[in-house]
Amino acid sequence: MHFKRFFDISGTDNNLYIIFNNNKILFEPESSTFVLKSNYVNIDFENSIVVGIAENENKIYAVDISNSENDINVGYKSLIEYDVRHLLAGLSPADITLLGRANQLLHWVKSNKYSSYSGKLNKFNEDEEVLYCPDTSTMIYPSIAPCVLAMVTKGNEILLARNNMFPKGLYSVLAGFVEVSESAEETVKREVYEEVCINVKNIKYYGSQPWPFPSQLMLGYSCEYESGDIVVDEKEIAEANWYKYDDLPYVPPITSLSGQLIQSFVEDHS
Repeated sequence: MHFKRFFDISGTDNNLYIIFNNNKILFEPESSTFVLKSNYVNIDFENSIVVGIAENENKIYAVDISNSENDINVGYKSLIEYDVRHLLAGLSPADITLLGRANQLLHWVKSNKYSSYSGKLNKFNEDEEVLYCPDTSTMIYPSIAPCVLAMVTKGNEILLARNNMFPKGLYSVLAGFVEVSESAEETVKREVYEEVCINVKNIKYYGSQPWPFPSQLMLGYSCEYESGDIVVDEKEIAEANWYKYDDLPYVPPITSLSGQLIQSFVEDHS
């Protein structure tokens, strides 16, 4: 499978590979890279997909080797397995885009191996970059799940919450998936009220970011407090509080859209 997108990555005489293993990414610490040279790894790449093209027009492949018992490292001093989420904090925006693209496309192919119409193996149309059913010609495009980030402010204070799934001590803005027939702005209002019982106003779009867990598109919004007292939804939110711009808890890194939203608030009030 070949997805034609160019990346500003120095080429070599060999193709390049991004390798996943049980939801972790193989990382080469000496060069600080997750993009590995094909002649340094021993893998059956039959099920790999091309996710992009490097500077010298060599292909960048993505492959999942989960449950493989083979020792794949034949050229590197060492390879480390990293949780993808943890690795993102130290990557450049371009690397985040490439890693996210690889993870999302692998998930899409794995989730759509067979046609739901005929039960047969789906095929790949390289011109359209799409899977299709061999019997009905029904096309299956990569799916994207839109999700909003809601930064709620009240003067020089920002509402930050700790999700039950967060590491201890980490706080962020509120988030939630867009539901069927719902606008992103409606999602902001609904999610904020569902999670902390706060009504908001003056909702403004900030920016977006692809987020490969496994296929979200994050839509960032700022909004202002209108009414209500914080009452957390204990199913998702463990704790939520108002924080002054100069006294924030541990928050997501600036490489994430949530971190960028919080940083914009701090800069506006500094």
